Amino acid sequence: MDRLRPPLRVGLLLGIWLLAGCGSGRPPPPPREPEPVLHTEAQDRQAGEKGATEVAAEIGLLEDPALNAYVSQIGQRLARNAPSGRFQYSFQVVDQDAPNAFALPGGFVFVSRGLLALSNSEDELANVLGHEIVHVARRHAAGRQSILRDLPAIFQYIAMGQVAAYSRDQERESDRLGQGLAAVSGYDPAGLASFLRDLEYTERLRLGFSRVPGFFDTHPATSERVAAAGARARTIRWTPQPGVARTREDYLRRLDGLVIGTGATEGVVQRDRFLHPEMDFSLRFPAGWDVINTRQAVGAVSPRRDAQVVLELQGSGSDPEQASVEFLEKAESQGLRVERSMPVRIGEFPGFRVEGRASTPLAPLGVHLTWIVRDGTVYRITGVAVGSAGRLEGVFHSVPRSFRPLTPRERRSIRETRLRIVPAGEGESLAEISRRSGNAWDIQQTAVVNGVFADARFRQGELVKVAISQPYRSSQR
Repeated sequence: MDRLRPPLRVGLLLGIWLLAGCGSGRPPPPPREPEPVLHTEAQDRQAGEKGATEVAAEIGLLEDPALNAYVSQIGQRLARNAPSGRFQYSFQVVDQDAPNAFALPGGFVFVSRGLLALSNSEDELANVLGHEIVHVARRHAAGRQSILRDLPAIFQYIAMGQVAAYSRDQERESDRLGQGLAAVSGYDPAGLASFLRDLEYTERLRLGFSRVPGFFDTHPATSERVAAAGARARTIRWTPQPGVARTREDYLRRLDGLVIGTGATEGVVQRDRFLHPEMDFSLRFPAGWDVINTRQAVGAVSPRRDAQVVLELQGSGSDPEQASVEFLEKAESQGLRVERSMPVRIGEFPGFRVEGRASTPLAPLGVHLTWIVRDGTVYRITGVAVGSAGRLEGVFHSVPRSFRPLTPRERRSIRETRLRIVPAGEGESLAEISRRSGNAWDIQQTAVVNGVFADARFRQGELVKVAISQPYRSSQR
């Protein structure tokens, strides 16, 4: 849960959509305005700017100016040799643990901190950025859109197979041209193959097997891409040029300190209790419910998926009843019928509670809403249940009542895991380095992240990536 941004979605609508049609337990994205049709480069830019704003809000940007500047330097070096000079490119790191990279129309390129943690050289990163630059330069988003444009809705589902196949062809083209772009810019085109190989191993660790592309899958299988990129790299003639990082060791040291997993700055879940060190509060969810923490909200879903309770930031304010009025103006127009409302006290903080019902096409919903004001910030806790909320009234009352400041013991208990770069001793194995450093990864994961085999031995001073769990140091204390 982000400590700075109020949510973009309305809590009631989040509950309705989750309970009415989502069995995964994860909130769906908020409804979006129709995307602009991408006829021209100017419309690409317009769509990209809108998307970049949403990326910053929904995923979040990494607050590391030095690392962002470094990634941007590599990207701009590649962009100077891009297939088309029509776009002004920007490169940013998103605060996402999954290894990911994506480009928006108009020149907006993003890589995740998880991708950086997996990479092992500037050559690898340059090839990934080159791949994304090609997507932009070749206007692949506009190409996919053109297939569906103007088709009657009844035919669009059938057309999705063609879109998927077209997208897989685009991925292959971006691999091929991206490697060429990296080579022209002085980077080893084999970097794409080595990165994709580690990505494939990561998939195997997570899934237990290599991913097989489905009919609607937009990417070729990673194993196919590894083989194609490796073979292609051997045919590309290129002249090495000094990187932005002087050496591989310099590159790895720039990654030191990256958060692994979910950062504690967005709050941590300890069994049924959610602790937020930056906003200094604790909230207890029902035992056995699945707790989900996003940048926009934190909530829990019942085991039967027929109820949820969600905490969000509504904004600034000092009057919880006035905050309820502001929210209900919109919620009542969307189907909420208020049945009871009353002021409440949540520990030392003033609050206001509203109970009601909402009608949806699939089922009626019982709704409990509680507003809490603390230090000029309005928190809203929304409880939603299919049918009557009466059977969960105790839950919908107890969760808000559990809201309180962190205790010193809770604050001391909060930890997070960070990437650390440690020098190896002569002949040390991964197991020996892990024991000495307190590495939180197992041997297989450590091997994959370092791009080596599990039985590798290292030279004196050779740098190795490990994951170290450490107490979280809040900026608020």
